[in-house]
Amino acid sequence: MHQTTPLQPVLLAAALTARLRGRIAPDEAAEAFLTAGLPVPLIVTDAVFAPPAGDGEEVPTGLLLWEAGARRCGAARVRAEPVHPALPLRVPRLTREARRATARPAARTRALCVVEDAAGTALAVLAIGTEADTAVVPCAPTPFTTVDHLTPAEASRRLRETVMHALAAVEAEGAREVDGLPWRDWQAELAGARDDAAHAALALVLGGHERARSLHTAMHVHHSLSALAVPGQTGGPRLGPALEQVHAAAARVITALTRMDA
Repeated sequence: MHQTTPLQPVLLAAALTARLRGRIAPDEAAEAFLTAGLPVPLIVTDAVFAPPAGDGEEVPTGLLLWEAGARRCGAARVRAEPVHPALPLRVPRLTREARRATARPAARTRALCVVEDAAGTALAVLAIGTEADTAVVPCAPTPFTTVDHLTPAEASRRLRETVMHALAAVEAEGAREVDGLPWRDWQAELAGARDDAAHAALALVLGGHERARSLHTAMHVHHSLSALAVPGQTGGPRLGPALEQVHAAAARVITALTRMDA
């Protein structure tokens, strides 16, 4: 049985945004998951666009049927939301019932995505389970805001810079928790010096390998550093801040590239 991986929420958000913006055909969205060896997400509950007593599509339902219904309700894009105690919480406020539905022990939740309308206002939160089973829960209608307003290109550039600085700090100070991470591979990927095969699924929905490479690397960086409870307090006075910066930069890339319209 296929299991979700750190790529699943990133690919889900990118594929749904591409479909909602009309950049890819329905079969291309499904093909992206198959290319990555991942299950196509199944919507198992939907309390927003197709509640049990409502007039929407019955659930459980396939991703593409659900996407069409969400589009009719005003959905325009989906962003993958990196969640970690060391990062700012960017998930809109949830009701007690919705928080219970997205709790890891209760729903086996592995990741969260946020559905937005054309104005950037949150419509719903997608909680992705261990087998790509996805619950759609209501949230506060919160407009998307960011403190830095980075473009996807600038966010990718900053990620590359912070990876280089973190690599220098790792080599200078060293720390058992991060010594084994593929810092040089990440640096090579962000510089475009590695094979694009690993990014094929994301390239399919993003329309190019350059953006896919940055998003794929950011996802891997975030997942790796999320194993640390507090990246900023790992290692010495130089390494900790460098890890904190690269973790935040990876989260910005994930948000920026899954929200992009063009």
